[in-house]
Amino acid sequence: MSESDKPKSVAQLLSHQAHSSLSPDELLRFVKERLREAGDLPNATVEAQILLAEELAEFSLGRFLLENRGLNAYWTHQLVTWDSNPEKLRRLGKLERLIFARLPAVLATRERFGIFRQQLQALLRPGIMMASVPCGLMGDLLLLDYSRQPNVWLFGVDLDMQALAGALELAKDRGIADRISLSYENAWSIASLPKVDVITSNGLNVYEPNDDRVVELYTSFHNHLLPGGVLITSFMTPPPILSEKSAWVEAEIDQSLLPLQHLLFSRIIDAKWTCFRTHEQTRAQLEKAGFTGIGFINDRARMFPTVIAHKPL
Repeated sequence: MSESDKPKSVAQLLSHQAHSSLSPDELLRFVKERLREAGDLPNATVEAQILLAEELAEFSLGRFLLENRGLNAYWTHQLVTWDSNPEKLRRLGKLERLIFARLPAVLATRERFGIFRQQLQALLRPGIMMASVPCGLMGDLLLLDYSRQPNVWLFGVDLDMQALAGALELAKDRGIADRISLSYENAWSIASLPKVDVITSNGLNVYEPNDDRVVELYTSFHNHLLPGGVLITSFMTPPPILSEKSAWVEAEIDQSLLPLQHLLFSRIIDAKWTCFRTHEQTRAQLEKAGFTGIGFINDRARMFPTVIAHKPL
């Protein structure tokens, strides 16, 4: 990437704010003022909400969420690749431990990441070309086993320069930096990506409220797949409180944590990832973009399903 190709701004990022001019103390004061203006909730007074905000501000992930209202490539990678062991748990505070190890939404996206890797590993063959859009740290592809797969080519596309830098470092750590090509581009208008056999995409649609824009995103993926190519993507299903068509399997979800999860994400963090869709909506959007042979692989809670869609031959 030449200097002229490098972005002057990352304000277009959907997933998280590029930066904040507020100091940590100023940010916390801003959040507290917002919570006071919003008032009490049936299950949480303003004072209780403020205590949670103060607890979030005590650890790195919490501070990032308060400032950015979303996850960047680094923190997404940390959450989906995190594995619990006693030593790790001891180093975490109570709320941080709960987020990493027990929160239903985090468990669902971690399971979703595992499903992605299983499906992608099964598709590997010599000479295959695979792309991750947006790639983040590109763990979905870079953590696969390529020991028996020569001449594989991997492509990463993202609008976050820090994500691209992180993906390159992970590729170096994995010993496959010579197999990847990274580009700073918008997922809706990719110019440099050749037609590939597989595209993997997670997370972008949960930040995009416009259904037509999501169809345009899927159409962009369709256009960059070879005939017979495969798209592996995902979506967030609506919780029962928001939709009678919710697919959630309540028996697989720790119900005691749902009020806290809602309080953290919806009120305190004011998260940007709030674009839920049903299986039926997602199927219709993919079909409108030209995909066929659409199938779903659900996580246990059916909160963050994986979708496998095919471009016709």
